[in-house]
Amino acid sequence: MLAGFPARAAEQAAAAIAACYERGGKVLACGNGGSATEAQHLVAELVGKFERDRASLPALALHANPAALTAVANDYGYDNTFAHQVEALGAPDDVLIAISTSGDSENAIRAVLAAKAKGLATIGYLGGDGGRLGGLVDLPVVLEASDTATVQAGHLVLTHTICGLVEEALFPNKAVFLDRDGTLIVNRHYGSDPDGIELLDGVTEGLVALREAGYKLLLVSNQSGVARGYFDEGAVARMHDRLQRLLDRHGAALDGLEYCPHHPDGIAPPYAVECSCRKPAPGMLRRAARKHGVNLSASWMVGDIEADIAAGHRAGARTVLVGPEKITMSPDFRAEDFAGAVRHILQRSGGNAKSNAVSTS
Repeated sequence: MLAGFPARAAEQAAAAIAACYERGGKVLACGNGGSATEAQHLVAELVGKFERDRASLPALALHANPAALTAVANDYGYDNTFAHQVEALGAPDDVLIAISTSGDSENAIRAVLAAKAKGLATIGYLGGDGGRLGGLVDLPVVLEASDTATVQAGHLVLTHTICGLVEEALFPNKAVFLDRDGTLIVNRHYGSDPDGIELLDGVTEGLVALREAGYKLLLVSNQSGVARGYFDEGAVARMHDRLQRLLDRHGAALDGLEYCPHHPDGIAPPYAVECSCRKPAPGMLRRAARKHGVNLSASWMVGDIEADIAAGHRAGARTVLVGPEKITMSPDFRAEDFAGAVRHILQRSGGNAKSNAVSTS
C-alpha cells in the first residue's frame, strides 16, 4: 500500500485545503467508525498543530456533535446525518473531506452531493477502487488495498502528509516579534508624543541584520494607555507611523505592527476588558503569525519585561530578555542590549554578523 501511496493526489488535496484557508474557509470532515476517528484526527491536527507552532486553522468533524448527529438520524435517517450538517455549516469557500474505506458509505455520498450543491470543494479519503465516492469528489485520494485495516493505516499516513504540506504552505516564514517601549525605543511613561520617539542604540542595524537573515519583523506592543484614557488609538497610530518613518530611513521598517489597547483596570468602556491579546497572553503573536504566515516554532520574541517572555513562551516561540529586568521565569537567552539579542538569534540561526549591531555591543 505504501509503495503505491498516491503522493500526487495527496499534494493536490493539501493544495486545495491550503487554498481554502487562504480564502478564509474551513474544513469539514466526515466518516463512520474508524473513518470517523480519522476525521477527528485530521481536525485535531488542523485546529491544534501538526509539527509547527502556528495560528489555528478552522476545522470540524461532523460526527463530533452527538446531539446534532442523533437528532438528524432520528428525524431524517442515518443516511442524512452528514448532509444536513453540510447544508447548515458549509460555505462556498470551504472544503469537505469524506472518508470511506470502501468509497460507498451512503451518508458520506449524500454529504458530498450536498457540498457540491453549495459550491464546496470535495476531497475523498478512499480505498480499494474508490467506490462511488471516487467518481463524485473533486479530488479522490485512493489507497489501493483490499482490506479495511490497511486502508485505514494509509489514511493515517495521508492525514500526516496533508497536514505537513498545509503547514509548509501556509506558515513558511520565521519572525522576530518585538516589544516596543524599552526594546526598540526609549521607554517613556505611557508615551504618546511621536516627536519624543528615540530609537535605542543598535536597533536599526540589528533589524537590518535580522531581515537579511530571513526574519519577518513584527511589533507586538501593549498600549493600555488607551484603556486608561491617557490617549486614543489615533495617538498610537501616529506613534507607529513616526516609528516606521524613522526605521525606514535605514531600511529597517517593520513588516507588521500589532498592539493591544485593553486593560481590565481601564476607564474607557470599549477597552476596559480582559482580553486574549494583552501580553503575557499570546494573542498578538498568534494574530500576527496568521497574517504573515509565521511558523512560531522557528521564531523569537524579544522584550524587556516578564510579560514579553511569557507571551513568547505561550505562543511557542523562543525568547530573549533584553536589559536588567528581574523576572521569575527563564527566557531562552538574556542579553545586555538589543545588539546582544540580535547576535544570539543570528548565531542560533546560523547567520553571520554583518553589522555593527551584531559585532559590537
